[in-house]
Amino acid sequence: MKSLFILIFSCLFIAAFSQNIKCEITDYVKNIDNKEYSTYQYINSSYSQSRPFIVLVTSQDIFMEVHQKIPMMFLCKQEYTDIYLLGIKNFNENNISALDEKIIKSFIDDIVKYRIYNNLQGSNPEYALSQINYLADKDLCKVLICRKLKK
Repeated sequence: MKSLFILIFSCLFIAAFSQNIKCEITDYVKNIDNKEYSTYQYINSSYSQSRPFIVLVTSQDIFMEVHQKIPMMFLCKQEYTDIYLLGIKNFNENNISALDEKIIKSFIDDIVKYRIYNNLQGSNPEYALSQINYLADKDLCKVLICRKLKK
């Protein structure tokens, strides 16, 4: 009986004090020096401080096609719990302009501020920059573990 009480109390304690987070934030068509870009953040986590993240940078066209698919494709056993997506108009990863770099830096700064505010690990610019992956096509499964979509 005592062990059953401890088990029930432990389950209630975990349920009461754990964080279950699922959130999407989308900002369409922002501007820096008249260059358009959009941002998207997806969080799906059942724990807090050690939330790993990935930063995806792509063109505005690919951004518009893939950002709405992330929640449907996300698998609970994902390596990342926070996904940050940046779509820059006329972006070419082989020819990144100074303005593109400025937009990426601004995006990274916003990620770092968010992570510091929420007391999350990996909240320095160097680490955040190391998490950047360039998405050259619409295949998110190259960088994420994907759930099969039902048709």
